[in-house]
Amino acid sequence: MNRILESALVRVCVTFTAAMALWCTAGLIFAGPVEGVVITLSLLAACLALVALQILWFTEVVVKRAPYPARIAGFGLTALPALAAAAALGGWFPADNGGAWITFLAIYLITLAAITAGYTLYYRRTAGSFDAALARYREGRGQRG
Repeated sequence: MNRILESALVRVCVTFTAAMALWCTAGLIFAGPVEGVVITLSLLAACLALVALQILWFTEVVVKRAPYPARIAGFGLTALPALAAAAALGGWFPADNGGAWITFLAIYLITLAAITAGYTLYYRRTAGSFDAALARYREGRGQRG
């Protein structure tokens, strides 16, 4: 049942993303760069950038053998400029409002710290440590082929 639910949720996300991209493109064509369309497209761009950065930092496609804390730091340091660019281009808040940017940075750092702490606690309880889990995975993969 979990696989069916997971598959359904993935399909909903893919369908929603494709629909939003299509309707926002139509909105740009017929209404121009109105605020709602621009914000929606900048959110889509931010999501695409974050997924690309997750692939970069949390798989072995580019970064082959980095300890998990280095991966988190790399992701955190590269995700912030990507989100800031999307915020600036999408007009998420006034670009000349320093307080808004400071608040944005604080929310980003608090969220990154909370997610990192949550995942660390979860993995310590389930897998021992990130590096130990990765070593077990590599060992198992080496024995299979």
